[in-house]
Amino acid sequence: MNIDDWNTRVLRSKGIKQSGKAPKIVRNQGDLKRATLWDGTVVERQEFLFDGQELVKCAPYELHFIYAAPKEHKGWGLFCTCGSIAGTVGLNAYSKLASPTSTGKMIVCIRHTTLKNNEGIGTHADGSTE
Repeated sequence: MNIDDWNTRVLRSKGIKQSGKAPKIVRNQGDLKRATLWDGTVVERQEFLFDGQELVKCAPYELHFIYAAPKEHKGWGLFCTCGSIAGTVGLNAYSKLASPTSTGKMIVCIRHTTLKNNEGIGTHADGSTE
């Protein structure tokens, strides 16, 4: 599956006409708390991110993490370091992944959560599973 096509389909289903492009990520080997983006920007793992309305807990992935794209990067604002878009979901969507949060919401890798709920195995865009 081509991640750019998949991201574009998800964006279209949300009514967003801009095409999706997976960010080019260079993982810092052995460091699961920081990643370097295609333009050299370093992003760090955060336990909570602001989703536009409130602070929401990020999914506790072992191999990847959710980050907010820098403001100068146009387009979708939340990504997983696997290359997929991320988004805020309710308890039903993440119940197989983590315990309930105080808000009932969690920011997750959309691709991983979709495949986990539909196929039983959560697979990130880079092919890793957890």
